[in-house]
Amino acid sequence: MPTLIVLRGNSGSGKSTVARVLQRELGAVWIEQDYFRRGILGEVGNYSPLSVELIEHAAALALAHGRDVVMDGMFNASKYSASFRRLRDGHAGLSLFYAWDLTLEETLRRHQTRPHKLADFGEKQMRGWYHGWDALQGIEERRITAEVTVEETVRGIVADVQNR
Repeated sequence: MPTLIVLRGNSGSGKSTVARVLQRELGAVWIEQDYFRRGILGEVGNYSPLSVELIEHAAALALAHGRDVVMDGMFNASKYSASFRRLRDGHAGLSLFYAWDLTLEETLRRHQTRPHKLADFGEKQMRGWYHGWDALQGIEERRITAEVTVEETVRGIVADVQNR
């Protein structure tokens, strides 16, 4: 049965790095919120209902075809909680939700290590996007703190998938 893995966190938290590794290790479909919103729909600014629905349908379609799915994004709780509940309840496989719980200072520090992103946006935008802990409604998430490395995060998620 397919597994749904949702990785949420502020910009610069490390979720895309983890998602990229999980895609390779699990052979999963990677649904990256920024790619759908900016790359496919050409959106900037706030979340549109179209982007929320498109991302949900893409994940549901992949799960229905028996594919593991890794979703990665900020995924604002007020906009995405209902979608994630539908995805979780709409397939028979495992659903795992993880969220980074980092300070603004830590996300800014991590952003400095990403030269390819520094050209796209900086501290001012990240301060505007930062929302702190933003718990999903009706879904239990595992917190990932600043002390946990990428390797430890990936190992933990892979172990969770294998121990289903």
